[in-house]
Amino acid sequence: MENRSFPLSAAEITPSWLTEILRANGTLARSDAVERFEVRPIGLGFGQTGESSRLALHYAAPLRAANAPASVFVKFPTNDAARRKAAASIGLYEREINCYKNLLSRIAVKAPACHFGEIAPGGELFALVLEDFPTYRAGDETVGLTVEEACLAIDLMTQVHGPYWGRMQEVDLPPLGLPGRDRYGAAWDLMDEHFGDVVPKEFALIREDYLAALETLKRWLYAEPCTLGHGDLRLDNLLFDLGGRDPIVAVDWQAARPSKGIRDFEYLVSHSMEIEDRRAHERALLARYVENINAFGLDYSLRQAEEDYRRAMLFDFCTVLHIVGIHFNTHERAIRRKRGLLRRATTAMLDWGALDLLPEFK
Repeated sequence: MENRSFPLSAAEITPSWLTEILRANGTLARSDAVERFEVRPIGLGFGQTGESSRLALHYAAPLRAANAPASVFVKFPTNDAARRKAAASIGLYEREINCYKNLLSRIAVKAPACHFGEIAPGGELFALVLEDFPTYRAGDETVGLTVEEACLAIDLMTQVHGPYWGRMQEVDLPPLGLPGRDRYGAAWDLMDEHFGDVVPKEFALIREDYLAALETLKRWLYAEPCTLGHGDLRLDNLLFDLGGRDPIVAVDWQAARPSKGIRDFEYLVSHSMEIEDRRAHERALLARYVENINAFGLDYSLRQAEEDYRRAMLFDFCTVLHIVGIHFNTHERAIRRKRGLLRRATTAMLDWGALDLLPEFK
């Protein structure tokens, strides 16, 4: 566990270490130094797979580097041993570092610059120091995705999807491992126990058919043509500066994977947008996605996008189960988020007849 040469928490960081890494990537001049910093934890108590903080930096005067950051964002593995091991077992930490250091640097998408990213053997211990966006507003799933935010997110996700569409064989990024049928079955039980009042009655009727279809649904997600999927492109992982030069930034790339591109779209729109807004705008948003993707010289029809949207909804009910059952916790905001997620996702599935597709995946 100690085979590493980097800090594992904000408490272990020193000004000299920060100075060293910021000088190494050219962010600081050789004569500049971090004198001290203030730690502001982010997202405490929300059951996440990592521990994150903002460090407000103070420099020894005079400061010479014009681009010296006022703050940085740091991320480390969670202190929860069970969550940490589960995250490492499917390579979440390794995926995120790979994205920041390699995959995102090849494309024109706004994501945090990586000042430092290292992982120890075994994939359980890591440290990330990233560009911070302290003036940006974080999205809030408990409030819901607006149409303006959705348009910005579609423009961002297609900048990721387009360059990698049909080219994932060139990338060293395996599919994301997912739990087996038994674990999803247990999660379904917990969903019914804690959130049964939100789940439409139609879902009880398809439980066994859905669990039996999971492996086929996973194969569909990874079948060609696929692209680089963010994997967790939900409202809480988006930062906004509406009207700014870079109005949207995507963070938290732990779940990056080969994927059908439409899955990121579906995951964001059907899970984060309030029901009436989704019903009023989702077809226009789908058309925007298709137009953006085809600007990369692809031939992806709106009809195919609509069919894939339905299939992605069906697949992503396993993600809903994962969030409300496997990762159950009693944090007040988490409960509100999960109730909203269940209501939005299941309503979208019924609106689009996604359950009717189950025979296709037997």
